[in-house]
Amino acid sequence: MLKKTTLLLFLVIGAVKLNAQSKWFKQQISEKVSVNFPVQPKKVNETSYALKDSTGTIYVNSRVDLLPIMKLDVATFNAEIENQKFADEFVVGISGSFPKYKFENPKLIMVSGYRTYAVTARDEENKISLYMNVCFLDGTAYSFSCFLPDGKSVKNKDIFMSTIWLKN
Repeated sequence: MLKKTTLLLFLVIGAVKLNAQSKWFKQQISEKVSVNFPVQPKKVNETSYALKDSTGTIYVNSRVDLLPIMKLDVATFNAEIENQKFADEFVVGISGSFPKYKFENPKLIMVSGYRTYAVTARDEENKISLYMNVCFLDGTAYSFSCFLPDGKSVKNKDIFMSTIWLKN
């Protein structure tokens, strides 16, 4: 009986999660990358999409071709992104764009089979947390960021991050 109840609970939770995600807008970032936003985001420029929802939560996607900047070939770049020291230095570089935020050390995770840096930061003055996944594909960094004001639910942030899709 317990097994049946547990299975039913997982099925109900899965159905609710799928239903919540199905109402979201799938934004094709490139031929190989997409993510779902709560509603259709605005195209900020050729490499970025952004959206501020009714709760004040901000969702941003951006991409940067890192190979010309770093003067590395793809093989060398792919080896470098596997190192925690490289990840730490990468985040130090990012942090310059967010002077009010205190960044934690990035976690090396995988998203859709690709190396990703899970980054968190905090703006204590404005009471905002930043959650960012930086995914690497073919020498390009795709960042998926959520700026979450204090007191707001993490549910939509979690959905946003769970809908990142990359393929080679």
